[in-house]
Amino acid sequence: MRFFTTRKPALLNFSLLLMFLAGWLLSYLMPALKGLMHEEHLFYGTVSHAAIPSIFGGSNIPFFDKTIFQINGDDKANFILYASTDMLDTMSEWYSFASRNAGDIPLEISASRVNDNTFIVHSMSSTDGEIDFDTLVMEYQVYYGFIGCTLVLGLALASLALFILWIVKKRR
Repeated sequence: MRFFTTRKPALLNFSLLLMFLAGWLLSYLMPALKGLMHEEHLFYGTVSHAAIPSIFGGSNIPFFDKTIFQINGDDKANFILYASTDMLDTMSEWYSFASRNAGDIPLEISASRVNDNTFIVHSMSSTDGEIDFDTLVMEYQVYYGFIGCTLVLGLALASLALFILWIVKKRR
């Protein structure tokens, strides 16, 4: 039972845990980060389907809490709206995905393509209001993307340090 009294296995386990957390967080950040690098496209239409993923819906955690919607009955193109609860509350004054007439309100959507059928929304507007590029992208996606990348880097470096300690540490 001397194996369980040493710290060497704990170093490897925490290293693997931190690397897993860094990869998991990065997987949630990647679509938004890719969206910042690609060219924007302009779409016009009405929302035909909207969904809020239930695992983090309403949590107000950046990049975990998102709204996925489709326009013009096209079930092959998914638009992802990353926005804070405050932004969604402001947006609900002129547009709500859950309202009965959501499919009747024309929208102008500026989004960038991250893969064949996924777009990241950079701005939205209708006749009643808008959420602009500066608010949605610059103040939210870029700001929290930087914080998220810093957190991922910190977790990866801590994981690497623990892994090196695991290699260097000798058993008693």
